[in-house]
Amino acid sequence: MIVNHKLMNKKVTRRRFVQSILALGVAAPVAGGLFSQFSQARPAEMWLSAQGRDDEQFSLGWVDPDAKQSQVVFSGFRGHGMCQNPLKPEEVIMFSRRPGTLAVRVNTLSGEVDNVFHSEANHHMHGHGCYSADGTQLFYTESNYVTGEGKITVRDAHTLAFKHSFSSYGIGPHEMALMPDGKTLVVANGGLRTHPDSGRKVLNYESMRSTLTYINSENGQLISEHRLAEPKASIRHLDVAIDGTVAVALQVQRAAMGDDHIVALAAIHKPGHELKVLSAPAALMAKLHDYMGSVKVHSHNRLAAFTSPKGDMVMFWDLDDLSLQGYHLFHDVCGLTLSADQGYFVLSNSAGKIRQINSTTLEEDKTKRLYFADKSWDNHMMTVQLPV
Repeated sequence: MIVNHKLMNKKVTRRRFVQSILALGVAAPVAGGLFSQFSQARPAEMWLSAQGRDDEQFSLGWVDPDAKQSQVVFSGFRGHGMCQNPLKPEEVIMFSRRPGTLAVRVNTLSGEVDNVFHSEANHHMHGHGCYSADGTQLFYTESNYVTGEGKITVRDAHTLAFKHSFSSYGIGPHEMALMPDGKTLVVANGGLRTHPDSGRKVLNYESMRSTLTYINSENGQLISEHRLAEPKASIRHLDVAIDGTVAVALQVQRAAMGDDHIVALAAIHKPGHELKVLSAPAALMAKLHDYMGSVKVHSHNRLAAFTSPKGDMVMFWDLDDLSLQGYHLFHDVCGLTLSADQGYFVLSNSAGKIRQINSTTLEEDKTKRLYFADKSWDNHMMTVQLPV
């Protein structure tokens, strides 16, 4: 079902429109189908990101880099991370930003929201999830805000019906991913407790305990747990190389610290070893203001890219010798993905701008710059290729 969004705006705000549809228990119509404004040919690749500056704009947006066009599906809430069904690659889930309670499934072929779901009672989402290797189950991070326990919630990937949940073995689980074995989940437990009544306010600075945990997705049992030497460094985001190397992005809770010493904001974990922090010149690290926002691994080139919107910078480290390979300045950069051919790191910011950094030379190709003045790209990006 396709709705003329100009006509829709005359009748009701987008948020109230979506809410009214959800109350009826049916799929929410959207602003327009993907190919109604893109060219009729299917894009070779799309870059997806939550976007919007307020309730009237919040949506899942995507870009066709070849056609230099963008489109959105209105969601009615601020989104955060996304995941793609390996069995049905046209299906993408967008989760609400912590401490939201709503997620949408979008069919990128039709450009429509085809399903929505809410957190279970007394739970809120943390904005990230992933599918099982066979595409039959959806896993995502939540917290029971009454007990403070971190949870991994499991839903049927087709119906999105709740199946069960198990512990994340930590507080405030944020990003998670499926390891190359197709069975193990790696989870970034940020260690920060929040409650919907107080928004994003951290309630446990003194007792925060951040961990990287590995969990058997089949039975929910803990495999291993790993911690950093700095207790106020919150493990927030991660990405996994094909050999199982995990790159971890950190956010330091400076309000909970008694001094201003510089803390590493990136780390690497290899199977069978402990976490190793990534170093850089102190003057450079100080510019990051204790915050890394996204991380993306290039497995072939053995690189990990990290974005810092507070530092206006993306930084690149070698996955093996852990050396800093370079950095690039870009205002409020946070969104980060790889182009479908792996030739470029793709960056986005809240001003609607997109940059591409050659994944071999680490130099920007300025001829590939894109700008969408009506968009405000949010924290994360994802590359989607659909079958021909």
